[in-house]
Amino acid sequence: MKKRGLVLALVLICGTLCLFAGGRSDKNDAAENFSMNETGLPILNEPMHFEIAAATQKNKNFKELEFFQKLEADTNVIIDWNMSSDDGWNEKKSLLFASNMLPDAFYGQYILTDVDITKYAAQGMLIPLNDLIDQYMPNLKAILDTHPQYKQQLIAPDGNIYAIPSINELNPTTHDHLFINKTWLDALGLEVPETMEEFVAVLEAFKTQDPNGNGDPNDEIPFTFRYSSTDLYNRQQGIQSMFGQFGLLDDIYHFVVEDGKVVYTPTREEYKDAINWFHELYAAGLIDKEVFTHDKNVYVAKIQDPGNIVGVWLGWSRNATAAANRDNYIPMAPLESVNGDKVWRTVDSKIISKGSFAITSQCEHPEVLARWLDLSFEPETSLQICQGMFGKALEKTEDGKYRFLPVPEGTNLDTIIHDYGPGNDGTFAVMEDVIENLELNANLTERRELDEFYAQYNVPSEMMYPNVFFTEEEIEEISILQTDIDSYVLQKYAQWIVDGGADAEWDSFQQQLKNMGVDRYIEIYQAACDRYYSQK
Repeated sequence: MKKRGLVLALVLICGTLCLFAGGRSDKNDAAENFSMNETGLPILNEPMHFEIAAATQKNKNFKELEFFQKLEADTNVIIDWNMSSDDGWNEKKSLLFASNMLPDAFYGQYILTDVDITKYAAQGMLIPLNDLIDQYMPNLKAILDTHPQYKQQLIAPDGNIYAIPSINELNPTTHDHLFINKTWLDALGLEVPETMEEFVAVLEAFKTQDPNGNGDPNDEIPFTFRYSSTDLYNRQQGIQSMFGQFGLLDDIYHFVVEDGKVVYTPTREEYKDAINWFHELYAAGLIDKEVFTHDKNVYVAKIQDPGNIVGVWLGWSRNATAAANRDNYIPMAPLESVNGDKVWRTVDSKIISKGSFAITSQCEHPEVLARWLDLSFEPETSLQICQGMFGKALEKTEDGKYRFLPVPEGTNLDTIIHDYGPGNDGTFAVMEDVIENLELNANLTERRELDEFYAQYNVPSEMMYPNVFFTEEEIEEISILQTDIDSYVLQKYAQWIVDGGADAEWDSFQQQLKNMGVDRYIEIYQAACDRYYSQK
């Protein structure tokens, strides 16, 4: 019976993969006469098929996109896209690797995680790309040579590069921005708070004095945010930067760096002081009661409520989060800390995804796919992948500048970008030399303005934990330690902010962390951090 069950399971896996796949091609009639041009176009003198797995947030088949159709015609590289929806990708990816039924390559932002890259490279399923980049990818090589900080993030513990990133220098250095309702301040005759005491006084006024003027003194939410360690939106909408008021910034994974030493913030008194302060706000009814339960959609709906019901919130931008209410809000500087300074988190996010393209051991001609992908790193091509194609979303002016075309009524820029190209699902590098010639739209302009606003408060990037690769052994050990430690810390984080008790439980909390292996947890992160900086 066990043998029969195993056979049935294998049949189901194979059947599922066949259903997912666009049909691995046996159509390479040109394979016997393989001839690749090392420069110029076409890449191949005769058409040749390659299978690439990709995931999309937009439910688009890349085969139907004008960008890839033109690329196919120009190169003779025919891509048989093995498409997946974004939400079904993790399961499909696991099946592909478990069955060793690999495509020639994987394509798209976040298509592979850091753990995937380390694990499957160690098993020989992903090939090193170092020599391919040097020989066949001049556009990408130029970027990595002139921006060694990006190359550093791509190097696996064994010294090789196994995956190619998406890079966007339009991305800000600060992701979490603090916004305050200026219309409420004006209605109540208040100034933007600069200290923690002033902030509490403003929130109390927001709570009790009907600042939205609708006659209901109970419908206002003085202060809201989100906390969920499993949701990356929390890096934008969480309160980690506000922990800096107590002398130590936080992060969703609670690792920061102090003078080269890795710190796990829940082991520090500053962390407890911050938790106690947020509890005081919560107990006074100044914090949204749903901060630990609402999802991003509910959170955004509150900020966009036509009744103008939120006083202070954290997020990416007013345009993106507040929408029609955006003019009610202004960015707010960090509050003065107990040390007398004002600090805010720095986010090294120019590399959007380290695992945006990888070639598998299945691929017979990886040099072809290296040349094919490098075309996407040509500056104007990268701009079009990211911000929309010329003639659709963008135009190039006579003086060599780039500007956005008017968006037709009834649609939006995001739709236009993804109707013709991969957009947020793509692999590209939008660099500053192109950005300098781009007339920024309202969203990109606000992004730049917020970066400038927070620049004076951003801590040196060396104080935030770097974007490292862990070894396969480290990953296995971290996964065991992290499960218990993260769950315990998250439980206490929410409990202490809502109910208090951090002071009374602090010593037992520290002992329990030690029992769970927190010292070893920190040790592993320190080793990876040291290795990362030694690669400079």
